[in-house]
Amino acid sequence: MTYSKEDLKTKWEENVKKIKELLDEGKDVAFITIGDPMIYSTYIYILKGIEDYEVETIPGITSYSAAASRLNIPIAEGNETFAVISSGDVTEISKALDMFDNVVLMKISRRYEEIVNLLKEKSFKGYLVIKCGHKEEKISYDLDRYIGKKIDYLSLIITKKVK
Repeated sequence: MTYSKEDLKTKWEENVKKIKELLDEGKDVAFITIGDPMIYSTYIYILKGIEDYEVETIPGITSYSAAASRLNIPIAEGNETFAVISSGDVTEISKALDMFDNVVLMKISRRYEEIVNLLKEKSFKGYLVIKCGHKEEKISYDLDRYIGKKIDYLSLIITKKVK
């Protein structure tokens, strides 16, 4: 996984070119992705590059929905509010925690320790799911257990306000 926007853009353009060539030959093309293709997926960038072609997008199961099911923990119930956010900016995470009863934090690997500390400060319980659905899947009800460890890119935290 690269975080270089330039490298990512180059790869997306290469893939768009290959897909267009196949479509122009009259072939059917499938782009398989993990999770839902419309949430934080490479598919979104490919789709933008082939907008002149007829495309059928088939929804997938979001990682956070799969994780909630694995945990047997509802994302929201009754009148609870919830949000799903990328964990790029701790200030934005803090705002979301102030506004919602439950928050799903995606892309947590680079800010894990900051997030764990913020959840404690804001009185939120967190549930960590790493590589949900993979054979290497890990689930933790104790976020402190992973402080100081490398967190996989395919990880998320489901948070719930302590009542």
